Amino acid sequence: MDKILKLLLLLLFSVSYAHSRAQGLRFLNPIDSINGRTSYSVFADDEKVFFHQLDIQFDMLLPRVGEVGYILHVVDEEKGVNFNIFYDGRGNDLIELNEEGKTTLIRRRFNRQGLLDKGWISFKVSFNLDKHEIYMNIDGQKQTVLVQSLPASLSPRIVFGRFDYLIEVPSVTIRNLRIRSGEANYFFPLSQSSGNVVFDHQLKKVGHVDNPYWSINDCYHWQRLSEMKFQHNAGAAFDFQRHLFYGYTRDTLLIYNTDNRETTCRVFPQKCPVDVNLGMNFIDPRSRKLYTYEVYKYDNLADRPQDEASIASLDLNTLEWTPECYTQLPTQLHHHGSFVDTLRNRFCIFGGFGSMLYSRQLHVYNLDNHQWQQPQNLQACTPRYFTSMGIDSLSRYAYIFGGMGNESGNQSIGRHYLYDLYRIDLANDSAVRMWTIDWGKRQNIVPVRNLVVMGGYFYTLCYPEALSDSYLRLCRFSIADGSMEMLGDSIPIHSDKIATNANIYYDPVVDKFFVCVQEFTDDISSTISFYSIQLPVLSDAQFAEVSKLPADRRLCYLAVALLLIVVASVWMLYHCYRKRKQVIANNEKIDVQLPETKPNAIYVFGSFCAFDRKNRDISYLFTDKLRELTCVLLWYHKQGGVSSKLLGTMLWGDKPADKIKNSRSVLINHMRKVLEEMDGIELVYTDGYYHFVTSHPFYCDYLDCARQIFTEQYTEQSLLGILCRGKFLLTQDAPSLDQFKSETERILKPVILRMIKHTYASNELKLTLYLVEAMLHIDPYHVDSFSYKIKSLKRLGKVYEAQDASRAFHEEYIKAFGEDFELK
Repeated sequence: MDKILKLLLLLLFSVSYAHSRAQGLRFLNPIDSINGRTSYSVFADDEKVFFHQLDIQFDMLLPRVGEVGYILHVVDEEKGVNFNIFYDGRGNDLIELNEEGKTTLIRRRFNRQGLLDKGWISFKVSFNLDKHEIYMNIDGQKQTVLVQSLPASLSPRIVFGRFDYLIEVPSVTIRNLRIRSGEANYFFPLSQSSGNVVFDHQLKKVGHVDNPYWSINDCYHWQRLSEMKFQHNAGAAFDFQRHLFYGYTRDTLLIYNTDNRETTCRVFPQKCPVDVNLGMNFIDPRSRKLYTYEVYKYDNLADRPQDEASIASLDLNTLEWTPECYTQLPTQLHHHGSFVDTLRNRFCIFGGFGSMLYSRQLHVYNLDNHQWQQPQNLQACTPRYFTSMGIDSLSRYAYIFGGMGNESGNQSIGRHYLYDLYRIDLANDSAVRMWTIDWGKRQNIVPVRNLVVMGGYFYTLCYPEALSDSYLRLCRFSIADGSMEMLGDSIPIHSDKIATNANIYYDPVVDKFFVCVQEFTDDISSTISFYSIQLPVLSDAQFAEVSKLPADRRLCYLAVALLLIVVASVWMLYHCYRKRKQVIANNEKIDVQLPETKPNAIYVFGSFCAFDRKNRDISYLFTDKLRELTCVLLWYHKQGGVSSKLLGTMLWGDKPADKIKNSRSVLINHMRKVLEEMDGIELVYTDGYYHFVTSHPFYCDYLDCARQIFTEQYTEQSLLGILCRGKFLLTQDAPSLDQFKSETERILKPVILRMIKHTYASNELKLTLYLVEAMLHIDPYHVDSFSYKIKSLKRLGKVYEAQDASRAFHEEYIKAFGEDFELK
């Protein structure tokens, strides 16, 4: 019966409808496969095995959007047998067993939403050829049909997904496939994470699949779903009952559907009565309302408009806003934790930072009387912000985890990172500390604003908020003792602004975590990104284990052949080695010299420098504000200049308009006076825009670098002559130049990386090392570039220098990210 292992399966694994139409998926025995796209019989022509009883059984997940197509085909062309399982989930919600081109044998209507809520459902189709019966079993509901035309035996092909000209395929996920014939029982777990070769439960190779989507990867890799961009203050929330993300401003609501991946935009009939600033919010699952709130805005309440609410609710059915409360709390509470207590119909917040103080007060908002209750001081808790809160499914306990703060609550005496857990008894709002853990030498981190309680654990996202560019990691903590495990891979986050935030949600219907990350480019504009990951989420070690594929038994045969090839090639390797050493010795002489300074020049790579027409250093004439103005005008040089209004906002953003105008005039006059010391550059004002007019002999390293890159007329030597001066805008740390820095470095990184690879491949190893240093100025933790540095040092014979560099980089990397890495 081992011949049955030659079953040829063409298999679909959660592939989108469009992808299946374009590519199709095939699962073919490698012995018989020619190009991975040809269909075959179940057995080779000279080894046919005939079935008198055939059962095909598997678990499947239905698509969450309306789709139509074929799930399964059972075909025996010699006997003229062709059956298919047809799925229609576009509202008709039926599954059919059809005799291809003849008739529908079984038509089963079902409650699609009911099956979706169950998650995995069982499916079975059985052919009893002796009794001329076929039955289909869906989620325990069985239907049988007599088919007199069934032959006495079958030697079929079993096809999942695309088959022949039938390319309509729904995105069904399949696992635990079993094929039975009498006493024979063959099981295919379909649980691997990669590869085109498919294994049975005994780890034997039984087939080949084209274009597979191995769904276990969704249990480790965060999937980026979509993003929303807002030019005004905005908030975001997740409605797990409807599987929707909401992003909103005072005027507009964007709705992202996690089922069909579509985003819709709605305009509110009336403007939101709350002046959205931080966009704090929560959803009441019972009333299906979204509440937006601002705890604090006005230092002087007399300045507050009479009709401006502090809390308002949005009816998610009618999209009508209702003001709920006009009271503001005594102080702002940045990065507080919160949860909704549906059992007691209230909303609670704890902690936060404002007025130079950390808070340990529990503020409770009553959803019935629309009032904030007298805050309760949780004396057991250390005052803190950047804290995380969540509530259990029974609304019996709430939990407070981590953050930053100190015992006094006074920000001026400093802060420390907290890794402790407090449990609040919601019957009396009393708090008790359950544990605190020693974080050790790992990178200091804070949690996001909320946590999810499941079983004896809670889940939250943690990240080092002190780094502008870092990563969120999903952490699972034991409620009993605080033991922690990091799960899944990472989510990038840019946290320059204090309003940057992230939230984690659990959707029990699809058994997924969803994450919303809001990042700010300034204090108003933001980008909101959405991610998901399937449960159970795997740790790094677990994913590495499931990613291992069984060793190929044919390798032992290949090893002998490889050994012969290696022995025959040893003499070639020796001569190649000597030749390469000679090439390296020649190229080691190549060096990069820092170019001499030029008259009439401005340099912004490395330290800011300027030279007049006599090549005298006049950098001292450029005050900090003049240097900032120079860099802004260089930034906007290719765009035709910068408007006077934008220039004033960038340099003196929070000053009154009249003072900005005066300051701008003084600074412009000063700039023009300094530029009189140079030839080839002048500052002009045309049609409301300030811009540099440059000509020979003026020189600027930034303009030269931009010209070379955008015209692609650069060499390693020409760019290194600029980059070797140092980090771009090294001495300029004005906030107005942050985007200039990041955009310039974003453009430089791929160019430098290409040159690193090219010089390394060409054995120009000294140039490679210079380029690596230039890359590390931009990204100190760029692993690929550092890998080339180590390899170049080793090839140059500088083994000890490579060891020292590797040790130093590893130490800095561990401090930054809390984990080690391996060089490729």
